[in-house]
Amino acid sequence: MKRSLIILLACLGGAYLSDSTAAIDISPKRIELQGDTAQTITISNNGDRMEYVTIMTELLTNPGVPFIDEQRIPLGSLYQPTLYAAPFKLTLSPQQQKVITLRPLKNVDSETVYRLNIRPVVQFQGTAAERPAASIAVNLSFSALIRQQPKQQKRQLDVQCESEGVLLTASGNVHVALKAVQIDAKAPADINIYPGTPQRLQGRHIILPGYGNCLAGQRTEK
Repeated sequence: MKRSLIILLACLGGAYLSDSTAAIDISPKRIELQGDTAQTITISNNGDRMEYVTIMTELLTNPGVPFIDEQRIPLGSLYQPTLYAAPFKLTLSPQQQKVITLRPLKNVDSETVYRLNIRPVVQFQGTAAERPAASIAVNLSFSALIRQQPKQQKRQLDVQCESEGVLLTASGNVHVALKAVQIDAKAPADINIYPGTPQRLQGRHIILPGYGNCLAGQRTEK
């Protein structure tokens, strides 16, 4: 589960940190939508206080890159979104669970990826006079990855070895999951290559299990 640290408000008069962070969880954290079948994500309040959360869905335009480099478009800004998520806000009592419904609106020709962001709303404490004087609140947002799949799937990876790395392109219409990729004897890592988002890995010797190796620009056997 990935969490982004959001600084909501900072004032010059001092600092105040909310007494606890939200005990929110979501399941599953990755979901695949097939055809026109709706699916749900469960959101839980595992804490001992009432929680208020906002829910926002964003189209991920460059899936597979590091989280910090992701580019996203809010669902409300899309002319023809391919799915719908509801509700947009929830109130959760302590130990309560509720569901968010994901409903496909149209079929996709190529795998389309969204992020569903759930953010607890910080409740500032103190008197009305104290709040504008000094307030820093820390809020954690929780993100689920939604992959909307085409009816007919083709999984294919093109590997182009270069002098200082490799260019990987998903030439089918769904992502390719690469396991234990190793670059110049560094620790192995798993990466996903999505259609429309080629990735270039830098290194002299790159091992791609199942897809061969690249050594100084030369392709070797699988």
